[in-house]
Amino acid sequence: MYRALFSALLLLVSLPAMAEEPKGTQVSLSATAEEMLPNDEVVVRFRIEAEGPKADALRQQVNRVSQAVDERLGREKGLVQQTTDRRIEPIWHYDSVSRRQVKDGWRLVQSEQVTSTRLDAVPDWLDGIERAGAHLDGLVFRTSRQTENAAQDRLRLQAVSEFRARAAVTAKALGASSFRILHLNTNSQMPGPVMPMMAMARAGNAPEPALAAGESRLSVTVSGDILLPEKDYPVK
Repeated sequence: MYRALFSALLLLVSLPAMAEEPKGTQVSLSATAEEMLPNDEVVVRFRIEAEGPKADALRQQVNRVSQAVDERLGREKGLVQQTTDRRIEPIWHYDSVSRRQVKDGWRLVQSEQVTSTRLDAVPDWLDGIERAGAHLDGLVFRTSRQTENAAQDRLRLQAVSEFRARAAVTAKALGASSFRILHLNTNSQMPGPVMPMMAMARAGNAPEPALAAGESRLSVTVSGDILLPEKDYPVK
């Protein structure tokens, strides 16, 4: 019993010391490292549409176009194709005689996207998708996850080094011979560029679109607090 009471007293004595704020001057700092990365991956989005009075006929039509696109794109290595949506909905019109909505038929829409690092094959894919009967919706050039992760590691080291350099300058300006890092936070940002498909649409025997993959800006920011030793400054 006495041992338990003694342990409880020790715990009560140590709690204020554990909760005590570190002594010194706390300074908040941040540093950012940036890099322009060449886009090495593309995402092409397209849809297959059909309208008519019979839903089964629409399903067969959409399936035929989808198979034709699959046959064209399936030969490409390193290409990932994904169905993102498929929906069927009724088509209505307002009949002024009966003063009510009348169903004309059905509309079936299937949305697809393909992702690949074969940027040189994009113009040929666009041609194949359109010739198969699908409609191009959009195209996005971006950096691949592998490239982005490698760049983040590299930029994080640069940002931490810059943070330490700024901390050293701040400590020197305040007359401190050292500093201690209390904590660090890191975050990265990279907006993805988007190229509207309307600018690339072509018809008949028009030449293939000239596409530029461009670059994306990746930035990594390091922020945190440092602690400088206590120091009294003379008032002049």
